Amino acid sequence: MKYPLLLASLLFVPVALAVDKATREAPRVEIQKPEERSGLQNLLDEMWSRLRQYGPKLSVKETEKTTVVAGVRGAESTTSTLTPYWKGDKTKDPAFVAEVNAFNGAQTLAERDDYPAATTAFEKFLKDYPASSLKPNAEFGLALAMSGTDRAKGLAQLKIFTEQNRTHPLATDAQRVISQIEKLR
Repeated sequence: MKYPLLLASLLFVPVALAVDKATREAPRVEIQKPEERSGLQNLLDEMWSRLRQYGPKLSVKETEKTTVVAGVRGAESTTSTLTPYWKGDKTKDPAFVAEVNAFNGAQTLAERDDYPAATTAFEKFLKDYPASSLKPNAEFGLALAMSGTDRAKGLAQLKIFTEQNRTHPLATDAQRVISQIEKLR
């Protein structure tokens, strides 16, 4: 068994070295694609990820929740498990789930650079859920989507957002987009 392995390795090593030598001597050609996205587009992409961070998440599953009790002396062992109660948890409320799905759907359209559809989806969200806690986020998303298609409308919407939501966590991001759009004018 040792001899066939030794013989095979001696036969294939020169072949591998010859192939390696040929690839080293071959000229290399690298094709570089020019950057197709503008500075504004890159900033919009960054803002979409920031908006996603401030948006609600419904993906918490029962398997992802872990409750651990350690060091309880004399604790009774039962077959039932305790599930934690989160005050204000709306993940089982169908109206809230529909609201969050509408918001996330609009944002997904914008992240795919489908700004006209995202604009329509954010406008529909604001019309359907006028008292939503996500209203400022939707207004910011609408302004970003408008900025992707019509800079003047997007700029006007961003200015309205910053005036109405001065303390919102995304207000400084809106100012960054405003200054970028004004530079491009």
